[in-house]
Amino acid sequence: MVPSPAVSPEKPIFPGCLTWILENQHDDGSWGLHSVHGGGDPTLMKDALSSTLACILALKRWGTGDNHVHSALAFMERNSGSLADSSQQAPIGFDVVFPSMVQTLTRDFRLNLPLDAAQIDAMIRNNRDVALTGVDRSNGRDAYLAYILEGIGSSHQARGNAMRFQRKNGSILNSPSATAAAVIHGHDDALSLGYLRSVLRTTTAGIPAVHPLEIQARLCLIDTVESLGIDRHFREEIELALDEIHRRWRQGEEEIFLDATTCAMAFRMLRLNGYPVSSDVFDRFTEVRFWSDTLEGYLKDERAVLELHKAARITCLHDGEASILGRQQLWTAQFLKQLALDHHHCRDNIYKI
Repeated sequence: MVPSPAVSPEKPIFPGCLTWILENQHDDGSWGLHSVHGGGDPTLMKDALSSTLACILALKRWGTGDNHVHSALAFMERNSGSLADSSQQAPIGFDVVFPSMVQTLTRDFRLNLPLDAAQIDAMIRNNRDVALTGVDRSNGRDAYLAYILEGIGSSHQARGNAMRFQRKNGSILNSPSATAAAVIHGHDDALSLGYLRSVLRTTTAGIPAVHPLEIQARLCLIDTVESLGIDRHFREEIELALDEIHRRWRQGEEEIFLDATTCAMAFRMLRLNGYPVSSDVFDRFTEVRFWSDTLEGYLKDERAVLELHKAARITCLHDGEASILGRQQLWTAQFLKQLALDHHHCRDNIYKI
């Protein structure tokens, strides 16, 4: 959707993305990760509906792919019931971004979408408007609004808030979609465009929701290998990877320290493998600061809390560290216990139904 100011505002700055859309539509008319035949997850239908609607929007914006749009609309009509299916996993900000795309297509392109108008109106009233006008004024909520910038609009206030979360790599919270939205709405600085170009250079199978994710991916692989008890077969590879992660830890890499999950995993695995790393990094993720200041806290990210809890169980090196990690272990354990109780009650209610 990003126009090319150097060529023409009616031409995309990244024509390769448009080509990718035209060449990678699934046989059922969709785009996304849900395809069972492609090895995807059938519970990702909301992701497929959102991805498909975004591709329709791009094709209509650049006036191409009429046959693709026709097939995509048929897919959306067949699967629109998933919008109300609570068992489906939803992308972050789905209830804000999806109705916003619907409004853009119906308003700007006069496209009649095969969706239940009452359902979309309810999404807007009950979810989108609440998210945008809520009384919560925390930094975590501001981070959330920045992350879903594509669904908010082009207001100066929204764009200004989003730019508070621009990282050194030029991205908004490592989100290609939020960064592209900032560029579309007028913040077309060289840093943002450089980030988007770097994403395209390093990905070939579509644009990821988060980029980069290299360090966390390496940590997850090492964690899996070690938990399976087969790490002795890969000691050289693990040491090389951890040496690189430790080097980036010492450099203050944002990919590590601005993400609770990655920071907690890096601390735990580096410490367990004998690398000198300080628990002072968790000052940013105390109970109060985690829930109020971070995107993960605002989203009640269960995995982030679990990784913070696992990191807090590491053997302490001194009394000060025991205090830091002890408090962290306490509040994360309380959250996880309550989460387990909630899931248990939910399961019992399903059985009763």
